[in-house]
Amino acid sequence: MTDAPAPAGDVIDAHTHDVVLFYAYTPIEDTERVAATLRHFCSTFGVLGRVLVAAEGVNGTVCAANDDENNLDAFKRTLAACVPATATMPYKHSKAARQVFYDVRVEVVKELVGWGQMDLKYEKRDKVIHLKPREFHEALKQRFGRGEEVKLVDLRNEHESLVGKFVNAECPDARNMQELGRFLDDTASESKDREVFMYCTGGIRCEKAALYLERQQPDIKAVYQLEGGIHEYLEEFGTDDECLYLGGNFTFDMRGVSARGKDDTSEVWRCQRCKDGEPVLAPCGVCVVCRFPLVLCKACMNAPECRGEWTCSHHAHLDGIYSYYAIPNLADEDLTRRIAALRTLEGELFAHDRVKTANKRRTLRKCYFRMEDELARRRAGDGYDADVCLKSYCRNNGCELSQCARACMGFWGPGHVKDAQALATPACSI
Repeated sequence: MTDAPAPAGDVIDAHTHDVVLFYAYTPIEDTERVAATLRHFCSTFGVLGRVLVAAEGVNGTVCAANDDENNLDAFKRTLAACVPATATMPYKHSKAARQVFYDVRVEVVKELVGWGQMDLKYEKRDKVIHLKPREFHEALKQRFGRGEEVKLVDLRNEHESLVGKFVNAECPDARNMQELGRFLDDTASESKDREVFMYCTGGIRCEKAALYLERQQPDIKAVYQLEGGIHEYLEEFGTDDECLYLGGNFTFDMRGVSARGKDDTSEVWRCQRCKDGEPVLAPCGVCVVCRFPLVLCKACMNAPECRGEWTCSHHAHLDGIYSYYAIPNLADEDLTRRIAALRTLEGELFAHDRVKTANKRRTLRKCYFRMEDELARRRAGDGYDADVCLKSYCRNNGCELSQCARACMGFWGPGHVKDAQALATPACSI
């Protein structure tokens, strides 16, 4: 069995690794062939990461040790041979003290960014203007200096903006591109005859979002997009006293954060649960209901009353009610209380809209059915053990949280592992 990676941030070898982030919107006819070629190359030469291939283009992040005969350069050549337009595609480079991915996944998808806007084709528009990091910085600085109200929108998910964001940016309470789309609809309604600035991690989410915003608001004055995203902005301004980015740049790999701007604990880089502690980004820190990544501090991650079960902002009303692996270690009274609360919520959802809330009610039922089964098991003679009632469990693989190798889930992890022992290692702190 291959050992699971150490927790994010640990240095496990002396090699320096190179990481490249890239995307290109360009027509690809045979997506399966391209994916198969890249899959074969990566598995042969030890290049790990995530690559998405679609009819509209390619997007990915890969990592390799820089002493492996320039494997990343060979990767670029292989990609360019498959997709010629990528030969001139800009790559965003960064360094890492270790391999930042667990494995390699090359997947064929319908969209590079899963937004569901299949009719929105990437194309150049006069009102959509790409600004290089210095141009973006100067434009914002000038408008802030004149005291103007600037419409600056963050096109990333909630947990990413909790880690870091631009000064005065509007950050959506969103977990996916569909929710970001609703945020953009609201932005469009407020943007008639106005300028809108937008940014994301590397630029790809803004490409179509800018086009969508212009389509939704034809009378928008201009949409300014940060070319190269936060990644390239921090390369130029991360250590500058005038840096307009607060906190860190969240990455979908083991690093968690790839670069930082100004320290500002009043707005970013705080635990979303207690609002005070400094976060420890770990793949175990996910919502117990939907497994959306959370930004939690060490104290909240280890709080015995939480049992390794926390909720995102969208499921905060289920905090202390919904459970998953911890059910066998909840007291009879606690289970009875939770079942009653979940049944009440189910009834309220049914009364509100029996059609639109069907999936939510199904989620609640699955949870309290498990709780009822547990109570029935105890009544049959296999009772509750009070000595283990405070155990916490990893939401992703079921092993005790103190034994989880922190490689159990996430964009860079091996996915949901039902065999808890597959990722178990000696206890490690978080």
